[in-house]
Formats: sequence, C-alpha cells, structure tokens
Amino acid sequence: MSTSSAGAPRPTRRRWLRGALVIADAFVALAAIGGGLALALGMESARFPLDWLAGTPFADYVAPGLLLALVVGGAAAVATAMTVRDARTGAVASVVAGAILVGWIAGEILVLTGDAEVVSPTEAFFLAVGLAIVALGAAVVRRERVGRDGPAARREGR
Repeated sequence: MSTSSAGAPRPTRRRWLRGALVIADAFVALAAIGGGLALALGMESARFPLDWLAGTPFADYVAPGLLLALVVGGAAAVATAMTVRDARTGAVASVVAGAILVGWIAGEILVLTGDAEVVSPTEAFFLAVGLAIVALGAAVVRRERVGRDGPAARREGR
C-alpha cells in the first residue's frame, strides 16, 4: 500500500476498483430484487400496464418480476458477496452478472418495444451500469492477475 506525503496509508487503485465493483453490484442487486418483487406482487401496475406484455409469453408480471429478482438480482448479489470475499473470483462473477444485466435490458427493450431505438432513460441507465460492471470486473481481474503474478509476469506476457 502506498502512503501519502504525511505518511498515512492511501488506498491503491486495485482497492478502489474492487470497492467500486462491490458498490455497483450491490446497487444492482438491491434494485433488481426490489423491482422484481414489486413487479411480481403487482405494486408497479400503474407504471407497467399489462398491454405491454401483448405478444410475449407472459400474461402478467409475476414471472418477469421473479426472473428479474432471482436471475438479475441474484447474480448481482452473489457477485457482491464473492467480490467482498475474494477480488479475483468475485470480479469474474461480476462480469457474468453485468452481462446478465445487459442481456436483460436488451431483451426488455426488444420484447416490450420491438424497437431498439426506443430506450427509456431508466433502461439506458441500467444498460450503462451493466456495461460499467463488466468493465470494472475485467479491470479487477487484470489487476489481481498482475498483482498476484508480479511485474515480471506482466513483462513476460503472462
């Protein structure tokens, strides 16, 4: 760990990246689990009319809400816990969770609107968050590999 000019410990870039990844994963976990349960329980019926599901395999928002909570939220929750416990394996889990979120948002846009050019601000935000999680996860994996193998391994191309 590096120190400031006053001698106090200063967090490294690796710790900053890992912390940002934990925060992003936890945010997605809470948002997806909360939002998914709200959908499944019918608490969002004013914002999400049933006619939006016309042409989909769903008659109501119970299954999509549970999928959002369990798959998207669950993956992000697992990634959060794994990243807290071990940066490298957690970062790999985060890349997967971020990709799941990106896939969910892309599917939502295409299934609900049928037009990739019609994107709500919320969808754009969560698409960006998913891409950021993938990028942060990849950066943490890379930094952990370099940190574990040392600078010599980087010079040798390992």
